[in-house]
Amino acid sequence: MYGPTKSGNQPADTGTAVDDTPTASAKPTLIGNRKPDELLSRAEAFFAQKGVKSLVVERDLGIVGVTGNDAELASLYLKCSDQPGPSNLDETYRILVQIFSAGEGSNIMVQVNGVAGLLAADGNDKVKPFACSSSGVFEKDLLEALRK
Repeated sequence: MYGPTKSGNQPADTGTAVDDTPTASAKPTLIGNRKPDELLSRAEAFFAQKGVKSLVVERDLGIVGVTGNDAELASLYLKCSDQPGPSNLDETYRILVQIFSAGEGSNIMVQVNGVAGLLAADGNDKVKPFACSSSGVFEKDLLEALRK
């Protein structure tokens, strides 16, 4: 039989992926003396300055986002070391910045997360992928730059 089956007394699968992170509890940071368009341009410039090429810029939504697997940037922006395993893991980061009006000023929300794992030469998982959390470095540096 293919497809979903009833699980009886077993707990239901929640369907969350490895790299999903809840955002409902995330609180925006208020920058009171800047407009969203100005901050969006400055955020784009910050990505470029850090060597991260902005892959998605959606001005109408106020979003700048990027994903990448540069080992140096991933090790700076992610904490993946709480998992046992080899130190040569492949890490992929995802950074999303949303800037929106707060009436007077702007709200900034920054989300940094990622996944680490290791593939064998045959393409199979040598180390199963697991979620990585933010080190806090990117968020702190971005917010400092936007407040100037």
